[in-house]
Amino acid sequence: MNITIYYLSKKIIIQQKNQSTENQTFKNLDELKKDKILAEFEKFANETNSTLLTFVTENVENGLEKFRKAFKYIYAAGGLIEKENKYLFIYRLKHWDLPKGKLDMGESPEEAGIRECEEECGITQLTITKTLNPTYHIYPHKGSYALKKTYWYAMSTRHEGVLIPQLEENIEKVEWFTKEQIQKEVLSNSYPAILSVIQHII
Repeated sequence: MNITIYYLSKKIIIQQKNQSTENQTFKNLDELKKDKILAEFEKFANETNSTLLTFVTENVENGLEKFRKAFKYIYAAGGLIEKENKYLFIYRLKHWDLPKGKLDMGESPEEAGIRECEEECGITQLTITKTLNPTYHIYPHKGSYALKKTYWYAMSTRHEGVLIPQLEENIEKVEWFTKEQIQKEVLSNSYPAILSVIQHII
């Protein structure tokens, strides 16, 4: 199992050591201290001609645990909501996105995912139907960087009312899309992490 972490349009891969990695350029995560991990990331983030950074480790879960300690670590949850073969997207900061947000204190990821979808879209009657793979992405945070893990859930709804975008969260629109519309309108104007969440429906 590999872990993919997104930073803008770039990817960071954490993968287990194996023979296929020999004679290639990788960073050995097991040999790096916290400040060196952050330094390697910042160097990669500032390189204009580099889009992939790969770390190898003896154990991927332990490697991720070590990597995350170099960053402010944040938990979030969100949903891919389906109704009658259409899927719900929000338009925020000039990109199509999925509703999501940070976990509140004492809140489970499932509870947070439903709450955030309700708040950001003005939707009700949500039911979780499947747990999807989590995503990881890095973004600037208070003079350094944060690493966010987002738990994702497939959801269904019987909501019949008007959808209301949460304007205070910079959400301009909430819209339903068919799979064909997703391919035409969403794929070219979304984020790599979001595309990884919806890849099984497109």
